[in-house]
Amino acid sequence: MRPSIRKQTVSVTPLQALDQPALFRFEDPQTGANLSERERRLLVGALNFHALMAPQRTLRIHLYDGSVETTPRLTDDSTFDGLSRNNRHRIESFDIVSSVSVEEREPELTEAASARLVASPARHLHVSSDGVLDSDPYRPQRPGLIGGIARSVKSRAPLLYDDARDLSLLRFRRKLTTAIEPRDYEAEFRRGGAHEDEVIVPAGPTLEGAQKAVIIGLHWFELGGAELWAFETVRLVREAGLLPIVLTNRDSHQPWVTRPELDGALLIPFSEPTVQSQTAGVEPLLRSLLRTFDVRGVVIHHNQWLYDRVAWIAASRPGIPIIDSTHIVEYSGGGYPLSSAIASKSITTHHVISPSLARWMTDVQRIPADRVVMAPLGGLTVKPKDAVFRARAAGEQFTVAFIGRMARQKAPEVFITMARRLKRQGYSLRFILHGGGELSSWVDDIIEAEGLTADIVRRTSDTPVAETLDEAHVLVVSSHNEGLTLTTLEAIAHGVPVISTDVGAQSDIIPASALVPRHARLAARRLAEAVAPLVDDEEAREALWRKERKAEKKLLSQQSASSWFKEEVGSW
Repeated sequence: MRPSIRKQTVSVTPLQALDQPALFRFEDPQTGANLSERERRLLVGALNFHALMAPQRTLRIHLYDGSVETTPRLTDDSTFDGLSRNNRHRIESFDIVSSVSVEEREPELTEAASARLVASPARHLHVSSDGVLDSDPYRPQRPGLIGGIARSVKSRAPLLYDDARDLSLLRFRRKLTTAIEPRDYEAEFRRGGAHEDEVIVPAGPTLEGAQKAVIIGLHWFELGGAELWAFETVRLVREAGLLPIVLTNRDSHQPWVTRPELDGALLIPFSEPTVQSQTAGVEPLLRSLLRTFDVRGVVIHHNQWLYDRVAWIAASRPGIPIIDSTHIVEYSGGGYPLSSAIASKSITTHHVISPSLARWMTDVQRIPADRVVMAPLGGLTVKPKDAVFRARAAGEQFTVAFIGRMARQKAPEVFITMARRLKRQGYSLRFILHGGGELSSWVDDIIEAEGLTADIVRRTSDTPVAETLDEAHVLVVSSHNEGLTLTTLEAIAHGVPVISTDVGAQSDIIPASALVPRHARLAARRLAEAVAPLVDDEEAREALWRKERKAEKKLLSQQSASSWFKEEVGSW
């Protein structure tokens, strides 16, 4: 049996102590508390979800213990019926009463919305303790023989695994260059459609005097450049005097849920799949939100659950602004920009962060140019001001840096292989591998197996990026896939040139001489070849930086994403 993370008895915070909006009250207002800020926000988010799903009802909440492998179970289908193998160790039960008003509707529609899962008064929740954050995020392994072979290859020959994965992605190539057919929502409810036995029931009118709000869909509350921008939009919505209603739809322990940008927001972190409770055409959670709050707009940041439902929102609130913000076209079929294109009939504005992605939206997906806004993220962490080249001091060891999550997309294994090649070629270099994530332990094992423990400095995301850039002479972006990395913009603004794989919109900043193919083994070799000439040639290194700085200043001279969004949300 896996060890429990939470040893103590857990109880919930009194309502008067909550520091975020709540749509319920505790039946026993004297209920005690022994939760951290992160745990409290996750629990309140789950209770808000279930209060919205069961207006005016009393719900019996059962809390369960878990292990490091048990991500929070807050809203998914198992929270209604309790049918999960993780619900073995109940640690507490308590009652809440929903303060959400009941919508008066036709009886058959009310029944249709609640018949699948929500009728029971019991809810079964797990809020992981802060202890799980001490371990790498758990990601379930692929089962079966193929999964075993893949794990073996990944651990013993990571670049071979990357090459095999690239080959498997070739089947998606056509999607990247072909316009997708936008979704016809109403056709899905006609004869022969996916929902032919359902009906579209638009949301009822908003309650008089309801608080003005904006629904914001995020991927998760974890570290990432896309998340930094998403949190910035939450902050700007709050500054505009509107309540941010923040939904996430990716399983996670949500370490960033305590970020100050989220203070005062109504948070609903999903656990997936949250499907059966959301009756097609009725959408009980969203209709409850649209009735309870005066929703003035919708913003989507890589949230598939919300992409799937914007057509219903548009049908329920005609003319409501719906903004989508995308960063990167995935090689595995297009990713979120493709989801955006599929939902384009319902999206009023497609925000993109680079000229390359703007061209993909207009030229490939044929979205009208007046509905595509290109506004870079530079203003988020980098200002278009004067920068000074980071010269190498006399006697200073040449330092090559990697800054990013330890995740498949960022390809830290390619950086490690590049470092090994340079060492074998006789270069005496220092390497910094900066970042944390689900592959951290695997990355550390590779470093040890390659005999590079003394050569590569490992830093977690707790170390400020500026500290690493202060020591770096070149930043290497080894990613398999990217949009336009914030670390690229930060490094250049810090006086550090960048060498990168030719992915996403990196070519909007990085000249061809500093771009290498993205395929793993070739990338490792070519990155080493690109770094080597700069080690002892300060003029070449500075010339590369000046080219990149010129391109960066041109990009950042355009209106920033923050400035554009502030104006946009200010009109809501």
